Amino acid sequence: MNTKDNFVSDTSYKKLLNNDNYFKHIFKKTEKIISVVFYILKNTDVDKKSETQFSNIASKAHFAHENALRTLEVKPASSKEVLEQFAQSLVGLDSTLRIAGASGMVAPDVLAVVVNEIDVVLRGLKVYINYNNAGTDQMFSFGQFGSQAMGAEQVSTPAKVPKVKKVEVQGEVGMQAGGSEDRRTRIRTIIEAKREATIKDISEIITDVSEKTIQRELNAMIEENLVKRQGERRWSKYSLF
Repeated sequence: MNTKDNFVSDTSYKKLLNNDNYFKHIFKKTEKIISVVFYILKNTDVDKKSETQFSNIASKAHFAHENALRTLEVKPASSKEVLEQFAQSLVGLDSTLRIAGASGMVAPDVLAVVVNEIDVVLRGLKVYINYNNAGTDQMFSFGQFGSQAMGAEQVSTPAKVPKVKKVEVQGEVGMQAGGSEDRRTRIRTIIEAKREATIKDISEIITDVSEKTIQRELNAMIEENLVKRQGERRWSKYSLF
């Protein structure tokens, strides 16, 4: 037996970034949720009365995204604490959004969709947290949200969720990757969370397109005064205005 090959193939040495199910159905879904939150904030009129709530939502969204990014770097065997912190940050975002909804800052139908999506991610996270010690091979073989372990009833979407104005937010609420506008939203989300980011930082998260495509999107966003660049070539860092 080749022990070296056995060592390399051991899933305990893989990060959650390498877990396709986790990346697609937990991280990417969270990324979309955060995009929706910033979309809502961007299109919300803020006065002195709602300024604090606006700031709280933005802060909670940043924190949740930062925690989501952290989970990608951990290995399953040591992921429980980081995953629990991520879940807590999502709960905090959910609570803040509900308070904003109660005050009329967020429309009820939009709020219903966003909190439902957060709930789906939290139930998915619960599977990874609970099965943290079940064996890394089993963890890496879970289906969508580990549905084998959770049961179909638990992962089903609640019935009659109000439909949001799909024309306005489908590109953000929808969980499928879209075109250029979708990529720009995802790029903005990463820069918002990191405050400033390199192309490499962004490409490590947005893995379904090349670095050249990301560079092209960033150049277009610079021309539209959405993003600013500091430094040259590979040392360039991008931030929002």
